[in-house]
Amino acid sequence: MMRGVAYAVSTLSFVLSSVAFLGLMQAEGGILDSCLSYSFVDVSVDKCREIGAAIVESGELEKGWLALAISKARAENCFALGMGLGAVYSLLFLAKGTKQVAVVHLMHAAWALSVCAANAQNAGMLPGVPAEANIDPANSARLAPFVFIVGVQAFLAVCAFVLSSSLEPTTKPKKP
Repeated sequence: MMRGVAYAVSTLSFVLSSVAFLGLMQAEGGILDSCLSYSFVDVSVDKCREIGAAIVESGELEKGWLALAISKARAENCFALGMGLGAVYSLLFLAKGTKQVAVVHLMHAAWALSVCAANAQNAGMLPGVPAEANIDPANSARLAPFVFIVGVQAFLAVCAFVLSSSLEPTTKPKKP
């Protein structure tokens, strides 16, 4: 019974992670151009370029800040690519719901819990912990759905880790 639950939760967690990291995050194209990543806040590629040009014209300090912000945005997509490929590999070749995949669930859980907390703060959902100063209330509210989405991912990954971490594989995994 426990092994079946662990297998099901582990599999579901990997499927969700694969869809989120590879389907949703890579579909926008932000790994190639950060301006492709902002359509969910109604910023077109052209508008993104306008905003970037205005920042660049502001001064040297602003140019450095923008370069770092662009690098971090693209790095998030690169990170998601690695996490998604780990989920797919685990789905295809490892014994789901066992110690063999527990570390992947731990990595996904750590990511999802920290992103959920950061989004909750910036969405104004953490009592006594204000959003970052540069986020106004109207845009803060746009982050609320991400708290729920990543929260579900975090819950599944934590459950998968807890259930998988003590179970040994019963058969050898498939070879890649």
